Amino acid sequence: MVSSNIPLEKLHNQHFRQFLETYTSHPIPSESTLRKNYLSTCYEDMLNKIRTSVADNKIWVSLDETSDVDGRYIANVIVGTLKQDQPGERFLLDCEVLERANHSTIAVLFDNSMKLLWPNGIQRNNVLLLVTDAAPYMKKAAKGLRILYPKMVHITCLAHALHRVAEEVRGHFPDVDRLVSNGKKIFIKAPLRVQKFKQEAPLLPLPPQPVVTRWGTWLDAVAYYCENYTAIEKMFNGFDSSESTSIKAVKDLFSTTLAQNLAYIKSNFCSISGAITRLEFVGTELCDALDTVKSIENELNRTRGEISDRIKTKIESVLHRNAGYSTLCKIADILSGKLATFEDDTELSPNDLTFFKYAPVTSCDVERSFSKYKTILSDNRRSFKFENLKMHVVINCNCNSEN
Repeated sequence: MVSSNIPLEKLHNQHFRQFLETYTSHPIPSESTLRKNYLSTCYEDMLNKIRTSVADNKIWVSLDETSDVDGRYIANVIVGTLKQDQPGERFLLDCEVLERANHSTIAVLFDNSMKLLWPNGIQRNNVLLLVTDAAPYMKKAAKGLRILYPKMVHITCLAHALHRVAEEVRGHFPDVDRLVSNGKKIFIKAPLRVQKFKQEAPLLPLPPQPVVTRWGTWLDAVAYYCENYTAIEKMFNGFDSSESTSIKAVKDLFSTTLAQNLAYIKSNFCSISGAITRLEFVGTELCDALDTVKSIENELNRTRGEISDRIKTKIESVLHRNAGYSTLCKIADILSGKLATFEDDTELSPNDLTFFKYAPVTSCDVERSFSKYKTILSDNRRSFKFENLKMHVVINCNCNSEN
């Protein structure tokens, strides 16, 4: 039930209880009995499975923090094995509440998680990679942890880096941003407008709405408006401006340089969205992932215009501040036969470098674990004690990853 995210309180339903007893041929304990006597056992079994899978393997770690609906700072720790010939497994190892989000609490969380993974002694030389976001306290924590984990390379998420470049593009085109923002609002709780849209353009989907937690979706929306500009303009101009402020705002935009800006963005910057999607794939080789980033960097360097110069400066700045990026580029060059020497302040041996073939360069796994956390802590399940919530999240995430 925990692995399927079925609330234990559903056992109060007699029909559900009878169903389980019929098809399992066993009496079903009460909700409180399961929570008190079985949940912790399932959690320990899951931890032991993770420990067995990791064993003496080289690993990578990804961690991040977020705020939940109760205002707590929640930090999740993902670990994955690094294999020389295939993508390794990945697990949600820990989920904890932080008193505050700073470099010291992150460093303590990281070390405690390694103790949880290796209770008989941390294998510090087996931790080869740490992936986080680019928050200053994350960088400071990683710098301090290098003393305890001398072979660890720290890289900040490259998908997030490209998203920051996309946000820079967005900031330079406020008229396009208003179109994207208001275009979707026109159809919210407006069934007659939706019906009219589908009648006049049956093959055209409704305008997309960028999602904050899905990187690059603003550029996807821009591509939609650019590709369907004539149909969208005709459609929106047919609506009554007095019915909605969003309709009036969009109509006013059509009399500006909107069309030219849409064309400029799609021609020069919309490839960033596709690159982010490719980076999010699980099991991508390190060389391929880095080639994706380099390809975008090269594309942006070929663009023209005053705004383009600012975007070039942005991506250069983002990658330059990511110290682990240059290290992984050197490792990728070695693995692809392009570089004969490796000079870095880590203590990586030649054999250690071979384990980076399928090393991740994004923190997407930990972001996905937050989504599952928020699904479990839904509005009608707010009475969780955090210790029980933690066990639910770890079991649920890892059972689903096994499937």
